[in-house]
Amino acid sequence: MKRRGPRIMVIVLLAATLLTALILTTLPGTTRTRVGDFFGSVFDPVVVTVRKAFSSIGDFFTTYRDNRTLREELETLEQENAELRFEIEKNAHDAEVYEAFKHALSLRTLYDGVEVQGAAVLNGELGPFFDLMRINAGRAHGLQVSDQTSYPVVTSQYELVGRVHSSELTSSKVIPLINEAFFVSACVEGSTRAPFRVRGDVRYREQGMCVGDQIPKGTPIREGDRIFTSGEGGLFPGGIIIGEVVAVESSPGGDDIRCLIRPVVDLSDLRYVFILKRVEIQSASKEP
Repeated sequence: MKRRGPRIMVIVLLAATLLTALILTTLPGTTRTRVGDFFGSVFDPVVVTVRKAFSSIGDFFTTYRDNRTLREELETLEQENAELRFEIEKNAHDAEVYEAFKHALSLRTLYDGVEVQGAAVLNGELGPFFDLMRINAGRAHGLQVSDQTSYPVVTSQYELVGRVHSSELTSSKVIPLINEAFFVSACVEGSTRAPFRVRGDVRYREQGMCVGDQIPKGTPIREGDRIFTSGEGGLFPGGIIIGEVVAVESSPGGDDIRCLIRPVVDLSDLRYVFILKRVEIQSASKEP
């Protein structure tokens, strides 16, 4: 009880003092002004400090809320940006496919009785370990390859790529025209002379070249001539461009003529090819 008494007295005196100050500040006169100035000089800095503290706290929470909102908006924009980039890439891919297949539609009118099967190239650049090209069309798409049956492969621009070597359920392998196992009957553009053979050669494969040989004597062939399929042999239709002559060689007597041909098709940059399907196409083994 002795300890609580002084506390109560202090509280009562403080309350009385504050009450007196309140009463005096409400009365007119000098006393009110002096008392008000006294308490104002004491409490004003406290009030200013408290206001600054609350303002700082309010600014902190406002800044935190704004930053969180900005982060959420940034994440939303990044997501929208990613979706937009994906849509742009998808549209570009779709446009590329559309252009390729749009050109391929004319193949059906160019070659009567030919069904055109489009396919995407699955493997990368050809090289020492990947001399065959793999495409995503196979037996499920009607490609039934055997010793007597094969299919020519071209681009949408009627450029010769090669022929189907073997087929699996959903994919096939294609022998490109620079492979040493490939050959086709060919002729010089505008020439009425007998056709000759264009084949792959292991010596020129790394250079992306193929060779023309068995050229009949007197055939007008020179550097810069364009070479096309002749249509003979039963596998490749005529008029498919093969490439351009870059060099011509002949024996001293002129009886043996051969040429080096640069294919028109860029095998390192192929993404889509087209298979020309006909019923009971004879194998390339019957070509010259």
